[in-house]
Amino acid sequence: MSISVMVIDDEWPALDQMKRLLLQCEGVSSVLTYDNPREALAAASELKPDVLFLDIQMPELSGLTFAEKLLPVSPDTDIVFVTAYRNYAVEAFDLSAMDYLLKPVDPSRLLKTWNKLLSKRLSPAAAGAAGATGATGAAGRTTAFRLLGDYELTSPQGLVKWRTHKAQELFAYLWIHRQGSVSVILNDVFPQWNYEKGKQYLHTTVYQIRTTLKKAALEDKIELTFGRENYRLESREIEGDIEKFQEAAALAMQNSQLEELQKACALYTGDLLQSLDSLWVYSARDKYRRLYLKLLEQLTLGLVQAARPHEAEDYAVRLTELEPLEESYALRLIAIYYETAKPLRAQRKFTQFSESYIAETGDALPDWFVDEYRRLGK
Repeated sequence: MSISVMVIDDEWPALDQMKRLLLQCEGVSSVLTYDNPREALAAASELKPDVLFLDIQMPELSGLTFAEKLLPVSPDTDIVFVTAYRNYAVEAFDLSAMDYLLKPVDPSRLLKTWNKLLSKRLSPAAAGAAGATGATGAAGRTTAFRLLGDYELTSPQGLVKWRTHKAQELFAYLWIHRQGSVSVILNDVFPQWNYEKGKQYLHTTVYQIRTTLKKAALEDKIELTFGRENYRLESREIEGDIEKFQEAAALAMQNSQLEELQKACALYTGDLLQSLDSLWVYSARDKYRRLYLKLLEQLTLGLVQAARPHEAEDYAVRLTELEPLEESYALRLIAIYYETAKPLRAQRKFTQFSESYIAETGDALPDWFVDEYRRLGK
């Protein structure tokens, strides 16, 4: 593997150190250095280096603005930000999916970054080799989008690698909402930017999404259009896990068949985009979480009524884990413990719930709850 590298920094000592360290890294074919960011931008736009190590705080043109201008013309360039200021980390990762190094750069930390870059660049080749020699080639892979628990989009070529965290987030946003005006998207996904800069960043991110979908051979299955200040996403033949879960849950609760309820519960593999901490996610996450809670409630009650309390126990535990302060869930689990001849577990659950309730609310347990617990224990 031959990797071209470019380093931009307005301080020559930093340039010299990075060049010396990078020339020791595996696969490096060349290291070009620039102390003038405008000259560097012109060169990078033309040469399109594989990897760019970019200082953030530079005169005339900041590293963040540099990245915004470069990514549309050189989307395959991996950017690593290098700076003495930790507070730029959030903006840096919004613009690049690779890494963020603090000055003075530690050689061992740089090596970790480089190994990460190598792994990313080797993975497409490895996937291609596996498709050529394995039992299941690219044609045998299904296209699917997973949002519950882990975030994962797969194409006939394998796992889709997103260029930036923001492109990944925006695609999930558009998949869930299917459309949105520029102003609404900016408010939800890019709240830290003013309107004009945010709009430019939004269009750049959309460009990154389209480029990623094209590389993944998904442009015929996922279409992202723009018109009248509104973005719209349409998909064809894509298996989305939230759609499958929602459909299965609605059908199972309507039919009240225990096996269908169990299968629908199994489709909920975790909270929606559980690793993403953006405000817009919370309402969507709560929607699917509450649907899952309703499923668990109906399934737990159905299993108890069918004289299958041992199976009901597992689902009752899940309810109390998801909503630890919900009195009805705690009482249901305690009742199941008594029914399955586990009085010590019932007593322990009551004690744990009481302690948590008092710690969170500052009040003692309601009298009705204590009375019901005593009745169950008789």
